[in-house]
Formats: sequence, C-alpha cells, structure tokens
Amino acid sequence: MIRPHKSERIKFNTDYHRDTDFAAYARLIQSKWRVRKGYSGSKNELGNFLDVDFARSTKSNFLTENIRQLVTQEIEKAKKNRGIISEPRIWNNLLSSQPLCFNLFGELHFDTDLATRCFQILFPKRIDVVKEILFEYSPGRGDAKYLRDHSAFDVFVKYNKGDKRGFIGIEVKYAESLREESKEKADRNFKVEYQNITDSCGIFKPGSVNFLKKPPLSQIWRDHLLSLSIKKDYDEGFFVFLFPSKNEQCQTGIGEYKRFLISANEEQNCFYPMYLEEFINTLTEVSNADWTTELKQRYLEEEV
Repeated sequence: MIRPHKSERIKFNTDYHRDTDFAAYARLIQSKWRVRKGYSGSKNELGNFLDVDFARSTKSNFLTENIRQLVTQEIEKAKKNRGIISEPRIWNNLLSSQPLCFNLFGELHFDTDLATRCFQILFPKRIDVVKEILFEYSPGRGDAKYLRDHSAFDVFVKYNKGDKRGFIGIEVKYAESLREESKEKADRNFKVEYQNITDSCGIFKPGSVNFLKKPPLSQIWRDHLLSLSIKKDYDEGFFVFLFPSKNEQCQTGIGEYKRFLISANEEQNCFYPMYLEEFINTLTEVSNADWTTELKQRYLEEEV
C-alpha cells in the first residue's frame, strides 16, 4: 500500500502522522466522499469528520433511511444491554468501522431474502436461508457459559442449512491496525475461559495461548473463541473476520494468527478471513441499488 502524497493529504485535511499507510488512504477517500457529497465538516477535526450537530441531525454517515433508523434503535438498545456503540463517533467519524458495519449489513437486516442471496454466493455449501441479522451481539455478556467477558460480534447472522441451525459471527475492520488494544489491557482482560477453550477445542496448536493473548492477535482470538463457545447452542457456526485487502496490518495479523491453527481447512477451524472488496462486490452483484453503488464508491473508491 502506497501512502497518499502529502500534498493531497493536506488538501483534504487528512495529514495525520500516526496513520498507517492504509489508514492514510482510507481517511483520504472518506474526506473526498464528504466533500463530494457537500457534507459539513468539523472545523476542529480532520477531514474525515462531519460536524457533530450536522451528523446527528442528518445521520449522513449512513447510506439509507432504513439504516439511519436501525442505528438509532441499536444505540438505544445498546444503552440498555451494556452494548458498546460509541457516540458521537458513530455519527460523525466517516473512518470508523461501526458505520461501515451498518452500511454493509443494515439493508440486509431488513431484507433477509437479499441477505440469503448474498450469503449463498459467499458460502454456497453452508447456507440455505438467512433468518436474522443482529448487531453488536453477544449471547451473554459476562456469562461464564461463554467467555465471561464482554466480547461481542459486530454482526451476527442466523441461518438454516436444511434442518440445521447455524450462525456466522462477524468482526468488521476498516482502518484498524489491530494494535488499538495495549498488551497491558489485553493481559488485564484475560480470562481462564480463554485458556480452557483454546486447549480443549482441537483447533489451536499446543502452547499457543501466550502468543494469541497479545496484540495484534488478541481481538481476533477472543472473537474466534466467542464463536466456538456459542457453537453448543447451534448445530453449526463459524467466525468471519472481514477487512480490506489493502490493510497490511490486518493482512499480517491474519497470517500470523493462522500459524497457530492446526489446520488450514477453514471449515474445520471455523475461521474465515474475508476481504471487504469481495463482500461489497457480492452485494452489488445481488442488488443493483443506489445504496450498493454508493457503498462501492465510498469505501472502494470505484464507479459502478
């Protein structure tokens, strides 16, 4: 990934020295999208930020009215259920992965027939029909039946395959480096359940825990473990880590994580890394709609 030229970063007010090369690129294309749409920026923030009052009132970070209503409902639900949806970030930060998450899956939440067509292409041998799509989902925050922590999937897809009930737990990344969590915080968050599941599930190589519990692998590992702990409630299920192919930090993290898996067989280890580009292109294939066109233009910087 080549870092955008400094002159262009300055022009669109996205010159932030701590950005990775991909984050610099993603911040730039989000700022360009904001300018192209004529949306009000924040006077005191980088170009990927909307003015807070404008963002809250118009919900312009989201691509359709359905998605805007969904986000409002999910924020209220999260407040009641100890979910984590960060305000005002979800409204005004175009670079945040949470708005991306809702823009990717929000319309599928309302149209499970469309969701079924999309996921059948992505996982043709696994899914007959999508039944439900949920956001910021955990079956039991703090429950020792699962991980006894507050991990949650960005998206949770319930599906049927014949008479079997299955699920997909999805983590969505955009510009993250996988080092947002410090080693110290990862150590503090460690639970004995992580060790127990890792040692007993038959998926990880012996002695992996000391490596997996540290950034940049720790969050991938916890979400993978959450999916493994949920499998007892379903007939089958698996974990998808969705990220842009140009995000080199995510690419490296996934490559490193796979080193600790006994098998490279995705069906056996219940772990499916997937590129954001593949998912968006599949959406545009099954739905020739304004929102899928806008999704591709905004996040992939491509005309449809």
